[in-house]
Amino acid sequence: MIEQQKRRPGKFRFIPAVLIIAAVLAVAATVGVSALFTNLQPTTDAADIPSGKTERATFAIEGMSCTSCSKGIKAMLKRTPGVISAEVSFERKEAVVEFNPSETSREKIVEAINDMGYKASVKS
Repeated sequence: MIEQQKRRPGKFRFIPAVLIIAAVLAVAATVGVSALFTNLQPTTDAADIPSGKTERATFAIEGMSCTSCSKGIKAMLKRTPGVISAEVSFERKEAVVEFNPSETSREKIVEAINDMGYKASVKS
């Protein structure tokens, strides 16, 4: 009879169940932690608002020095309760914002932009 060679498991062939469980828990912990950094406030969706109940306003914004400024303002406006959509232009130095007037106002939007360090005013 030919003697069978004893096979040793390769370096990466055998992973103890403990390592698998630890990896799963690490991924779950990472996903749970990232949820803390997301905006947990309910957002206003245009579909939730009856037509004719939204307003659109244009705001002049002074102090933007690059397109990153406009992107930051846009991101902040989109997180603002009552804001449905926002388009911010560095080139035109303005923002066009659609919002639900029962949740926010032009004044609150100006205040939110000013709180970021810019100078905003209502154009129309």
